[in-house]
Amino acid sequence: MPNDESNPNPKTLSRRQLLRAGGLSVAAGVVASGVSARAAKAVRYAGDLAILNVALGLEHQAIAAYDAGAASKLLNADQLKIAVSFQNDHKRHRDALTKFIKRYGGTPVAPKASYDFGTIGSATDIVKLAQSLEDGAMGAYLANAGKLENREILDAAVPILEDEVRHNTVFKQLLGMDVTGRLKY
Repeated sequence: MPNDESNPNPKTLSRRQLLRAGGLSVAAGVVASGVSARAAKAVRYAGDLAILNVALGLEHQAIAAYDAGAASKLLNADQLKIAVSFQNDHKRHRDALTKFIKRYGGTPVAPKASYDFGTIGSATDIVKLAQSLEDGAMGAYLANAGKLENREILDAAVPILEDEVRHNTVFKQLLGMDVTGRLKY
């Protein structure tokens, strides 16, 4: 009599159960090894992930600051062009940092619901704010680059640092500040 579900052969059922159990074991092993590898990366690069999340927080803040500056309608056309260009850099930085944080098993920090940028009453206030934030980001990247353990992460951070230096230099020039001195970090 042929085997059907209403009258299963004990040997067939046993093989079916074995295959099902084996398949589940293999699937569980694959999932567990993926989770374990991700968890191992997160543990191995915990310091790098903490640094990346601080940097990501700074990028979120910069993006919000450029939004506030543009929304103020206080910037002239040339200043607005610079602000939009630099904000695009920060969005690229945010995306790159987010990618690395996830790749190495971390959870990216979210932007704050709001940021306090103080009173903004003129274009000079906006440029001073932007220069201060760029200077802080530059300092954070410089101070932490040597602490990064993962070479791929360090290689990705270097161009971001270059952008921060460039941004800071432009704003210092707009404010009439010295740009010839050596960095002190």
